[in-house]
Amino acid sequence: MRTKIIIADDHEIFASGLKEILNTNPNYHLGDCFRNGKQVLDYFDQGYTADLLILDLHMPIMDGVQVMGHMLRDYPNVKKLVLSMHRTDSTIELCKNLGADGMIGKDAPIQVLLESIQSIIKGGIFFNDTPASNNNIEKDGFYNMLAKQYYISKREIEVLQLILNQFETNEISEMLNLSPYTVKTHRRNIFEKLGVRNLAGLVNLLKKFTDF
Repeated sequence: MRTKIIIADDHEIFASGLKEILNTNPNYHLGDCFRNGKQVLDYFDQGYTADLLILDLHMPIMDGVQVMGHMLRDYPNVKKLVLSMHRTDSTIELCKNLGADGMIGKDAPIQVLLESIQSIIKGGIFFNDTPASNNNIEKDGFYNMLAKQYYISKREIEVLQLILNQFETNEISEMLNLSPYTVKTHRRNIFEKLGVRNLAGLVNLLKKFTDF
């Protein structure tokens, strides 16, 4: 059975070139191509399926970070390969936490692209096309950096990761064995420490810290 792949990238020339590469492989069935994240979620919400989603981080209306959060929650069986020019270690760590199975640069050789797809389809991960750490934020790790700079506790980090993955208060409560009231308190404290009011503000803040 051929692997069904869909693409989400708002750069038409790049997406077209990617389609040409994938169409040469008889083991792959190339499905739809989308220009923004909302179109991707609408596709799955309408009952369509895919084995692998190849997506860019920078897209209008809904970007790749937001898409991965929804996908991890609602469609966890769909594999995800991120293609981006922004590959700091902190960005890679964030993508891993959002359920990405791999991440390579848009400037990667075609062979690296094909190897990453093959590895992910077989159930592996592909993050070996990564930059070297070059500052303290990247060496310490993205979430460790947040904890140190904003005095966020280990439990608050756990809640933060689930919030980013679009889980609701009651779901977080069950997953962490906490009362809904405690989860709400953690959420409020996290937002206050980070100086944001809602999930959109949280995502925008994290983008700044990941050079995204």
